[in-house]
Amino acid sequence: MAFDINKSRWFHAALTLSTFALSVGCGSINQNRESDFLKPLASSSTAQAEREPMPSERSLCLETAKTVAKQGHTTEAIKLYERAEQLDLAATPLDAELAPLYAEVGKKDAAIERYRRGVERSPSDSELSNNFAWTLMEAGRFDQAIAEANRGLQTDANHVRLRSTLAMIHYRQGDRAGALRHFEQAFGSTAAHHNLAILDIDAGDLDSAKTHLQLAKQSNESNTETDLLTAALESRIRY
Repeated sequence: MAFDINKSRWFHAALTLSTFALSVGCGSINQNRESDFLKPLASSSTAQAEREPMPSERSLCLETAKTVAKQGHTTEAIKLYERAEQLDLAATPLDAELAPLYAEVGKKDAAIERYRRGVERSPSDSELSNNFAWTLMEAGRFDQAIAEANRGLQTDANHVRLRSTLAMIHYRQGDRAGALRHFEQAFGSTAAHHNLAILDIDAGDLDSAKTHLQLAKQSNESNTETDLLTAALESRIRY
């Protein structure tokens, strides 16, 4: 049985950041100068490769941005994506790429604007809607976050991550009943109480956490995770 709290800090892997030189333009990354002369015995495939045009500076920016973003170099990826946008102002803005990166570095307003434009362009993208709702929640815009999560669920009512995000928004807003209801819809009753117990422990509300763990244990489902969490909580209360 999976107890999944979407993007919670208990399960969020830390990224190791390092510097990445950006003093050179994107067009100079991984480029080789073409030979002035063709070799007399060069194969046709080699000759064809030498005649192919070099990738554009924008293409190099995009590919490099994807690579450094995957490696956790968020600030560097942002600069590369922004540079790629500047190189072709007529192209579709890179909202889906930049929104999560802005959110990661704390630029919440910029992230929200990028997500807003992204969901307008792709209203049926449930993952984009989920991330937008989460970012709105992190910015304390709970009503907007709930509205966006509900909008996304109208397109995909069975999207577990989006439903879990909606539960988290209700919890952050102080609506525990709403949080429980949506966690139950996402994971079932046992996991819902387990997740609320985790949130309560993190919030320092140990009595409420104990109550939710007791309710989770009443299920006939096998819940080893709940047993372990209960034992850890009882040990913490005891000492």
